[in-house]
Amino acid sequence: MIELQTIKKQFQKSLLLLSFALLLNPAMAQNKDDNLTVNVALDTNVIAIGDQINLNLSINQPKGVAVNFPVFTDSITKNIEVIRQWPIDTTKNKDGSFKVNKRYLITSFDGGIHKIPPFVFKLNGPNINNIIRTDTLQLGVRSFEIDTTKANFDISMPINTPISFAEIAPWAGGGLLLIVIVFAAYYFYRRYKRNKPLFKAEVPAEPAHVIALRKLEEIEEQKLWQTGKIKQYHSDLTNAVRSYLDERFDLDTIESTTDETMNAISEDIMPKDLIADLKTILERADLAKFAKFQPLPDENQLSLKYAYRIIEKTLIKETVIEEPEEEESEPVELTKEEENKLV
Repeated sequence: MIELQTIKKQFQKSLLLLSFALLLNPAMAQNKDDNLTVNVALDTNVIAIGDQINLNLSINQPKGVAVNFPVFTDSITKNIEVIRQWPIDTTKNKDGSFKVNKRYLITSFDGGIHKIPPFVFKLNGPNINNIIRTDTLQLGVRSFEIDTTKANFDISMPINTPISFAEIAPWAGGGLLLIVIVFAAYYFYRRYKRNKPLFKAEVPAEPAHVIALRKLEEIEEQKLWQTGKIKQYHSDLTNAVRSYLDERFDLDTIESTTDETMNAISEDIMPKDLIADLKTILERADLAKFAKFQPLPDENQLSLKYAYRIIEKTLIKETVIEEPEEEESEPVELTKEEENKLV
């Protein structure tokens, strides 16, 4: 508690001295020469040791006058260091003159009051001085005095605190994710080595042709075209055929146009006569659905007939392997001599 009060007193004393020293010293200085004005400004004229502030140089120069800014590398004085400097920024004024700015980022690690000497600008132009200087600035740097009468203390070691759940959670989550990735990679590798698909395909409960034939029977029983529902009849009929083809030949035609569907069907899938039947079904359905075409009764019935024929000619036939029946052996009659030999 005593140390804190001592530091506060030293800080207040240092601040008071710097305030009096810099009271008459502004953070901005300027010099004028006819229409040419040079300014130098600090963000503040009192900083704590090691703080960083901006030093801004600017000049309003008439047209036709060239100005060379002062050049600094890593320091302005031995007590004031340059951390960074920006390129010169030039802005043209409405009257034809130019405003040129240059900014520096400076700091100081030495306590006390430091003078910033005048900045020298070299001018090239008619009827003006060849050199112009700014006023002197002062920068106050606050520092803290160390009380050497106090004893030294050992550095305190870090305090051991229990590990919280928030610290464990990321590691636990990452470990679980790593386990899942390793298991998935092993699973896919095993299936690949066994020449099995990576994902198990769902086996339909019934063969595709059984489902399609049952759907055609339902369409036939509903008598849709006989009751004037021509559009629904052909729509249901084509959907049944497309669904069968997609399942049977691993296609994707349920949302395709007639041309796209026909392009997907080749002679490797079905013979030419069945391809022609499919084209007739799809084109007749397009006319009924989109052109308000009214097919004849025979044409409606023929589309259903073609659908039956496509399914029946391309279905996968189930082969049943019948086990051969055991032939019953007929009893063999033995002669008396053979019976006597056996006895």
